[in-house]
Amino acid sequence: MLQLRHVALGLVLLLAGVGADGLAPAWFTAADVSPARKLAGGHCGPMSRELLQTVAKDNTVLITAVDQLVWKSFGPSFVENIQAANISYWLIAALDPHVSLAMGALGLAGHCFNAPQERLAYKGQSDNYQWGSDHWHRTTWNKVHIMRAVYELGFHIIQSDTDVTWFNDPLPYFMARMKDSRANILVCTDSVSSENPASDGGLEVAPHPYTNVNTGVYFMPQWPGGMSFFDEWLSWQPKNVGHDQDGFNYMTRGSYASHDEKMAKPIFFGPGAREFAAAYHNTTKIGFLPASSFGNTYTYVNAQLHKLLNHTLYEVHWVWGGNTLESKRQCMRDAVKFHDEDPYYTSPGLQLMTFDLDFLPMPEDYNRWRMTEKMIRFHVEAANHQLRQAYWAFAAALIANRTLVMPRFRCYCSKNWYQTQQCRINYEQATQFPFTCSLSQLLRTKRLEQQGFWLPGNNEYNGHKVFIREYSFLENAKVPDEIKRGVVELVPSSNPRLPGLKPEQLLLTTEPSPRGYGQRVTVAAPMSDWELRALLAMPVLASARVLHLPAPYQILSGFSKFDTHHQYDVEIQKRVTYWCCRSPPDMRALNMTDRVQLVALPPDRLHNLPPLAPAFHAQYLHQLGPIPVHPDGGVS
Repeated sequence: MLQLRHVALGLVLLLAGVGADGLAPAWFTAADVSPARKLAGGHCGPMSRELLQTVAKDNTVLITAVDQLVWKSFGPSFVENIQAANISYWLIAALDPHVSLAMGALGLAGHCFNAPQERLAYKGQSDNYQWGSDHWHRTTWNKVHIMRAVYELGFHIIQSDTDVTWFNDPLPYFMARMKDSRANILVCTDSVSSENPASDGGLEVAPHPYTNVNTGVYFMPQWPGGMSFFDEWLSWQPKNVGHDQDGFNYMTRGSYASHDEKMAKPIFFGPGAREFAAAYHNTTKIGFLPASSFGNTYTYVNAQLHKLLNHTLYEVHWVWGGNTLESKRQCMRDAVKFHDEDPYYTSPGLQLMTFDLDFLPMPEDYNRWRMTEKMIRFHVEAANHQLRQAYWAFAAALIANRTLVMPRFRCYCSKNWYQTQQCRINYEQATQFPFTCSLSQLLRTKRLEQQGFWLPGNNEYNGHKVFIREYSFLENAKVPDEIKRGVVELVPSSNPRLPGLKPEQLLLTTEPSPRGYGQRVTVAAPMSDWELRALLAMPVLASARVLHLPAPYQILSGFSKFDTHHQYDVEIQKRVTYWCCRSPPDMRALNMTDRVQLVALPPDRLHNLPPLAPAFHAQYLHQLGPIPVHPDGGVS
């Protein structure tokens, strides 16, 4: 298991000669591999055939190119997960001295090299990671230049983006495809489904020209046309077609990618062929990796395609989920695949609160429903039902000043930035409802991760802030047993509450928990916030590492002060996201927007919901009228 060392990076960079102007030091830019340049252990060395041979397995290396922005978000997790998958032949190409020094600080300088600067067309820096920015576009092309340099030395290459999690070693799969496939390059796609049957884990059986290629992961073995293929790919960089993936799609799929009939077309070989010839390098044959084994957030979280087809899951590229870095990280945490520093799991002051959910019953034939709008409305109703329970859990956590562990929310319709059909993307039918939601499908993950939840300027709860943990947190091996087993359940009495009880009289009984460890405390309920606050100060509750409320809405009646309760309503709703998206035909037929805003406020608090600006193009469920019935049979 990866053990990260805390490094005063600014001091290390200063000692290493990285100036305030950001200019790279000589040790990073030098390209020679003379004895004087041999690695001393404090940072990566230059790329060399010797290094690659030392790491390679079956003449194959897996490489990810990383700059400091990507490293900060995903680097340690990438390293930890690739080690956990027992992949030994990996290397990090450090795009800047920061990453080089970080790898040295981890004692992993033997698994990295400083990107050969003479090969890069772009050497700029940026302070912020922004998908689609000029820096982002240019940096993606740097990956191609680096892969070409490694390929030139005679190695098979696996390119992996850093926001990819490796679950299993893919080398046996790739070696098998070298024997049974004519493809020169095996590449991932943006598909959210697979046409392969459960008995077939090979390349996609029917590569389609309209399928978008995703270069987040690809395998390219040595073959005579490999170098000229790289040259053709890189020739698209100065044409300003976009990032490296756009260039690959234009080159291989031609007019199907550009929608320009003047461009060349790829060559498809007819029924049964699992490869096609690239439009602008037709001596190169492309094969698509199956989305069941080489997945994305949608295939892993929503469709659970690898389980449905019983295919080995090799990797998940955390795209086709939420659109922020925070949502990616939260999905990785849910999967127990994100590296947080030890205090995240073991801090002596970490006090948690957990809660259960009850769910609306799903119609038995729901997965066979055809009317998308009807499914959307059931999903939003079911999501709001769960969020209204989270409303009381966040309130209790705020009063207790505890970290709140998210439950496994259930989703009955996929959220995306793109239109859905029967609540699924691109007409796929693999997804079965309900599935366990990624957090960004219901809540604003970025706000919760960066800011937590609190009441700004509120004197009653000054200093109280709720941070969150993922639903799998207490299943993580990094969490000590003293936390996992230090549970006190807080349950309401089944008897009506007697009038006139003082705070110390609210605690009725304490007994061992039926779960076999911890305690169960029964209380008179419901109670106000100040009563709950006084109750939680009692030693048996104050000392609990985990305070579990099976039904927080049965414990808490609300905030005593009108202004505090109103402010709570306003702030909690700011953490709630929206569902998206209706299809354009449905929007026209229904005269509705593409979004529906989710709601956490209880029915008697809806008057505190903010009005939705027209520019936000969303509506509340309770403001929607009945689904119109049209002579043609209705909407999709």
